[in-house]
Amino acid sequence: MLFDLFKAVGPVLSIRVCRDATTRRSLGYAYVNFQNASDAERALDTLNYHHIKNQQIRIMWSHRDPSLRKTGQGNIFIKNLHESIDNQTLYDTFSQFGNILSCKLATNANGESRKYGFVHFESEASAQAAIDKVNGMLLKSEEVQVKKFVRHSDRMKEHANYTNVYVKYLKPGIAEETFKEYFEKFGPIKSICLRVHELGPYGFADYNEHADAVKATQEEHSPDMASEGQSLYVARAMKKTERKMLHQKRFSQLKAQRVNEFSASNLYVKNLEDSVDSESLRQTFSRFGEIVSAKVMTDNREPPQSRGFGFVCFKEVEHANKAISEMNGHQVGSKPLYVNVAQRKEVRRATLEIQYAARMSRMPGPAMPTQMMSYPMQQPMYSALI
Repeated sequence: MLFDLFKAVGPVLSIRVCRDATTRRSLGYAYVNFQNASDAERALDTLNYHHIKNQQIRIMWSHRDPSLRKTGQGNIFIKNLHESIDNQTLYDTFSQFGNILSCKLATNANGESRKYGFVHFESEASAQAAIDKVNGMLLKSEEVQVKKFVRHSDRMKEHANYTNVYVKYLKPGIAEETFKEYFEKFGPIKSICLRVHELGPYGFADYNEHADAVKATQEEHSPDMASEGQSLYVARAMKKTERKMLHQKRFSQLKAQRVNEFSASNLYVKNLEDSVDSESLRQTFSRFGEIVSAKVMTDNREPPQSRGFGFVCFKEVEHANKAISEMNGHQVGSKPLYVNVAQRKEVRRATLEIQYAARMSRMPGPAMPTQMMSYPMQQPMYSALI
């Protein structure tokens, strides 16, 4: 598909789609090596942000030396963008300030704009010119903010010297003066903010010194300040995006821990009759040992209909093995069950792809074009991020 797209621009020496070493799934980027530099430049001008399978590709020159990308020199961050601004519009807006190495608009899983993006210029001077000119400008009725990009690790260092603390589980009806008076005992405060929520009041206290903020988070707090049955919660104030990332990280860790804990005792059961629900599935397998969970997967219809398969998780591996040996192929109703150890989606997909590739390798077929067999070894070269 890529070869057919890019050969229309000029002679292509090689194309390489980068893949995961284990699963062989595409990593979402590729290298295209043209015979002539002029053809590469033409492809960059005409095919950048072209759509392949309903997804917009980004094209840029390939740089073997990663130092420029890693230092972040010339990279800027733009936020508060209008939702209608796409990659092409962002590129056109900033290309007047200098040569752009890459331009990316952040999007969600549905492809909708998250209203911020990144532009990486070839030179620091171009980046500074873009900041000076565009910062504070109105783009499609929205005042955008443009500043130098700061890497996540550097932002974390800034958080290490925080002065703003977040307080929750405050007692209902607490006065702002009482809130300020209590937290001023840890040090001078620049500002406070008290808000009322349906779950109870919460507030922020911004100290002059980092040490005072740390003291406020570490001290044991008076129960008189907290709502009944709760202890006052005081911690570093975080942005919404940072809190979301922290919650996602914790959820991923818990999920991975649970997957590892029950990887050999979680069973996949398919060929279930439509009348089988989660409770009857549990009852069918309960004679083999203690069950942690049992669930029949259903669709989104009203009322929900069984999809014909489910999962049974045993507490002990021995009980799961016994259930497999006795229930695989066992007739339940009018259908024989298929029972085996459940595999994660990515593992199952990788296994199927390996099996498919093995079958295809044994089948005779036409040889691949020589242009597709070689790896990109020479300049000019550029990568298409798909």
